Amino acid sequence: MSAYMENYSQRQTIDSAVNRFTRDCMARFGFSYSPPPSDGNPASIYDDTNMVRRYGITDRESASKLGYHLGSESYTPPPVPRMSAAEVAVLSGHVEMKPGAPEAPPTLNGIPIPREGCQREGLDKVGAMLDTTLSGRLDSESFDTSKAAPQVQAALGQWSSCMAGKGYTVDLPENAFRLAPAGGSGAVSSAEIAVAVADVDCKETVNLVGIWFETESRVQQGLIEKNQLALTELRDRINAAVKAAAR
Repeated sequence: MSAYMENYSQRQTIDSAVNRFTRDCMARFGFSYSPPPSDGNPASIYDDTNMVRRYGITDRESASKLGYHLGSESYTPPPVPRMSAAEVAVLSGHVEMKPGAPEAPPTLNGIPIPREGCQREGLDKVGAMLDTTLSGRLDSESFDTSKAAPQVQAALGQWSSCMAGKGYTVDLPENAFRLAPAGGSGAVSSAEIAVAVADVDCKETVNLVGIWFETESRVQQGLIEKNQLALTELRDRINAAVKAAAR
C-alpha cells in the first residue's frame, strides 16, 4: 500500500513549493511569513505503514541500546508561529486557526483574501489538495484483518509463550513496552533494554514478523485489486503534484 501513499521525499518536495507560494501570497499583504520547518519527521515513520515498527520493534541492535525509545527518529512538531489576527485571516481565510472557525472578511486593506487563505492558494497552485484517506484506511484495514488471521494468531501465541519463558507475561507485542519501566527523566533503563531484546528475540524465534508480513501482503494485494482504479488515480495525483512542485 506504500506505493499509493506520499513518501517522505515526495512530501518534502510538495511542502517546499507550497511554502514558497504561501510566503509569496502573504507578502502581497505585507506580511513576512516563515512556515514551520517540515524536515523533522523521520522518513522511516512518515506514512501510515510505519514499517519500522508496524509489528513492534524488530531491530535487535537498536533494542539493545534504546529499548523501545526512538532515539534519533523521535519527532516533536515545531511550534506554530505567533501571528496577529490579520495574519491568521490572510493565511487561513478564517478568523481562527481551528476547524469550523468563521470565515475572515473577504479583503484586507482592499486586497482580496484568497478563498481559504494563502495556505489554500499555495496548495491549489501545486495541485496538492490530496485526499489520501483511502490508502490510509485500507492500510489500517489490512493490519486488523491480517492480525486476526489464524496463522498470525498462532504466531502471536507462540511469541507470548516465548516471552513467558523469559519471565515476561504479555499477550501482544504492542503491550510489551508496558513491562519496561523507564529510567530517571525518561532515560532508557536496563530493565527496558532487557524486555526489548527479549521481545525482538522471541519475534525472531517464532518468525512472527515474517508470518505477519506475508499474511498482510496477501490481504493488501486483494484490497488493491478491489480498489485499483481509485488507488491508481490517487497515485497519479500524488505524482502530478510532485512534478508540479519540483517544477
